[in-house]
Amino acid sequence: MVLLTAAVPTVAPAEEDDPVVETGDLDFQVSIDPLSLSVGRRFVVSFTVTFPTGTQAYFPESPDVSPLVLVEQDRDTSSIAGSTGGEIHRLTLLPVRVGTSVLKPMEVPYVDADGEAGIAYTPELRIQVGSTLGDETSPELAPAGDPVPVRVPNSVLIWTLFGLAVAAAAAFGGILAYRAWRRWQEARRPPPPPRPPLEVALERLAQIESQGLAISGDFKELALQVSEVVREFLGGCMGFSGMDMTTFEVMFAVAGRELGRLTPPELEDFLGFCDLVKFARFVPTQEEAQGLVPRARDLVDRVAPVYPFDAGEGEEEGP
Repeated sequence: MVLLTAAVPTVAPAEEDDPVVETGDLDFQVSIDPLSLSVGRRFVVSFTVTFPTGTQAYFPESPDVSPLVLVEQDRDTSSIAGSTGGEIHRLTLLPVRVGTSVLKPMEVPYVDADGEAGIAYTPELRIQVGSTLGDETSPELAPAGDPVPVRVPNSVLIWTLFGLAVAAAAAFGGILAYRAWRRWQEARRPPPPPRPPLEVALERLAQIESQGLAISGDFKELALQVSEVVREFLGGCMGFSGMDMTTFEVMFAVAGRELGRLTPPELEDFLGFCDLVKFARFVPTQEEAQGLVPRARDLVDRVAPVYPFDAGEGEEEGP
């Protein structure tokens, strides 16, 4: 810190009629902080003004400090014990060029206790401003200070992620909506048309024949499946549930119905023979067992021409 003390005599106004003040001098004590000054770094010049009690000093507001730049100005008024008063004015300055900067004397008007006016001047200050370079003869930047973290929002990344999130949400919503629409379509899709009873019967008989039940000796299973095919075929043609009926009930259902080239005794004989094998533990010969599928196929072929199947018509209810 640099400390300067000066007693500045009172200066009378230039006009001839104004009184000349011979007493009531203002004293200025000047300090500079910090001592080492460089371009672009602020420093503070403090003016401590002391004057006799009753004197009013008017330190200038926004004084001319060129070639320096005035950054901030504040005032501290204090009472000094005894017969004097005082106040402190601090100027925060910013040097903008290297070399000697002269802070010119500033006018400080005042009025003493007797009402006499005068002007005092602050001392002239010569301030040496250094460079920020480490070595002026070999200019290099001074050592860097401690690193300071700087956070800058990445707007492009933020908006990109936001767009991707919106696109993902839209895609997910679209998938859910499409699945809901598919379920709605499936629920309202009409069922496929029923297959003709003749086609179903011939297909099942071919499957039974391929199992080789007659050769393996599983006569009961053979008779069960063959009789179910015939019952289901007759029910599909004539509109009743033949799978749930006994032989007696089937014969009652077909009574009075057109059977084509098949006679009721032939049908009853075939179903009765299957019942013997299924329920009475009757063991047919190998020839009889192997003839069950051909007999059933012949029975179906003889009845089918009488009942041409129309996929557009519904089934009739059985008796």
